[in-house]
Amino acid sequence: MNSKSVFRILMIAIVISVIGIGCAKEEDNGLTTLPRDKFIGTWRVSSHGSLSGDLTWDLIIEPASAAAPEQIVMRNFDLTGNDKTVYADVSGSNLLIPGTVVGAVTVEGTGSLNGATLTLDYTSTDSQTDNVHATATKI
Repeated sequence: MNSKSVFRILMIAIVISVIGIGCAKEEDNGLTTLPRDKFIGTWRVSSHGSLSGDLTWDLIIEPASAAAPEQIVMRNFDLTGNDKTVYADVSGSNLLIPGTVVGAVTVEGTGSLNGATLTLDYTSTDSQTDNVHATATKI
């Protein structure tokens, strides 16, 4: 190969590289959206329990910690008060609430986010078990 051919190949490679870099998708300034982020906020909950009946309450959902990016913490879950917390694991648009003792009550269940509606199905057990179905929207 002569020097003109090498030069042309080198120039073509440089042009292709520049075009590729110019067309590359831009980063979002280092901000990463986690699956749990869509759950963060204050939610107005309407619930119906087999024992508790119909209730309306506010649920506060916060990130659990930076070390647990797939986990949230819920305050005032099942009207337990803002000083009581229930943790849940996030997988996509779903929640898993492992058995958690809050005061004298054990709660566990699941949740899912569909559009703007959060649905929770859980049990609240002390001496009896209350089966609860709840829906919530952000306020």
